[in-house]
Amino acid sequence: MRLYLVRHGMTEINQRGVYFGLTDHPLNEEGIRQAESLAQRLSLIQFEQVITSGLLRTQQTAAYICPLNRESHQVLAGLNEISFGQWEGRHYQELEQNDAEHYLAWCNDWQGIAPPEGESFNQFSLRVEQTFTAWLKQAEAAALQNVLLVGHQGTLRCILLSLLNMPAEAFWHFTFHHDAYSVIDIHQGHAVIRHLNTHGEATA
Repeated sequence: MRLYLVRHGMTEINQRGVYFGLTDHPLNEEGIRQAESLAQRLSLIQFEQVITSGLLRTQQTAAYICPLNRESHQVLAGLNEISFGQWEGRHYQELEQNDAEHYLAWCNDWQGIAPPEGESFNQFSLRVEQTFTAWLKQAEAAALQNVLLVGHQGTLRCILLSLLNMPAEAFWHFTFHHDAYSVIDIHQGHAVIRHLNTHGEATA
């Protein structure tokens, strides 16, 4: 199976540099342009299935890349971005002043401590891994060839960690761009990275 990983297009709140995960913002004009550009570069690929999170920005991006219908589109809420709880929409500088105790604790233990009413990294990564692993088992049983997965920065990082059996600390060692796509070949659970953040035209 060849898995195409795409980060959703830009949103207004991405440009503000604040924490947000479950806040459901749509694509802005730049995000739409990015999605349209990806659609052109991936136009030769016949996707048998399209996977998105339950959030609008991933579904909008996927809709530009290829038509979404009941047969090919699967929404997996377990692939939603991490929840920052009370910190959604807030900047770290403001948190340092107004929620210093919680923020310092989180910085000192980013894996185990959750923002108030949010998720810890450990909770988030386990949710993503369980959701993705269950889906992958079904996809391989169905012998799918080409799949498009439109996700979030944190979600895509966790998926790559799971596929490559990497430790949580490796989460910070790579990133996914809004205007690029990555390609992973998976066979019987073994993953090989073919492209990471490529801007070229995909060939069938």
